[in-house]
Amino acid sequence: MKFGEREFDPSRWSILLTAAGTALFVSLGMWQLERAAFKDSIQARFEQRLAEDYHELTATDDLADVQYRKLRFRGRYHGAHHFLLDNQVHRGRAGYQVITPFYLTDSDHILLVNRGWAAWGASREQVPEILPADAGGTVSGIAFVPGEPALALGEVELSGNWPQLIPYVDLVALQQQYSEQLLPLVLWLAPEQPGAYVREWDPVWLPPEKSRAYAVQWFSFATIALILFVVLNLRKTE
Repeated sequence: MKFGEREFDPSRWSILLTAAGTALFVSLGMWQLERAAFKDSIQARFEQRLAEDYHELTATDDLADVQYRKLRFRGRYHGAHHFLLDNQVHRGRAGYQVITPFYLTDSDHILLVNRGWAAWGASREQVPEILPADAGGTVSGIAFVPGEPALALGEVELSGNWPQLIPYVDLVALQQQYSEQLLPLVLWLAPEQPGAYVREWDPVWLPPEKSRAYAVQWFSFATIALILFVVLNLRKTE
């Protein structure tokens, strides 16, 4: 194929490589757009339920649809047992989240309450001092049902020493520490509740805009691959 004084004559390998690379870049871009749409749906559901009132529940109530709902429970904290959720980043700083069991009133059930984020000290080898928790008989917050982590950094290995460092929340593994039954959720402690830890809850770790930016990058790579394919295979004719 000729274009004026130049001839477009790509080799079979350049066609195959360009087609494979372009298809890969486009598929990655579409995947990022799907992730952005998924995050948008989660964010919309989260904000919708934040606008609702608190619901006071007990262990016998239906917990089938509690994700991101504002809930209130009655009971007391177990002040001697704490889990430290590791690898938690807040505004660029590495830290942990403090999870304390909350024993429900007139029940043999336990609610795990995430009391918020704190930064690591000078050394990770030194166990941080956990501030006492006081709920005044009730605890309020946002329900979060933990699922399988996208990236499991190790396994949840428990011991008899407190506080215990965990890479992610595995309710099945944590249940081994208690004879009482754990509720199938973690309560993100409400910002208006007493406590000294940072509580800026967001169900989406990276915002949808980030995924859209990645999608633009992948589509740009596909465009560049096509441009290079054309330019490098145009040869000047004698």
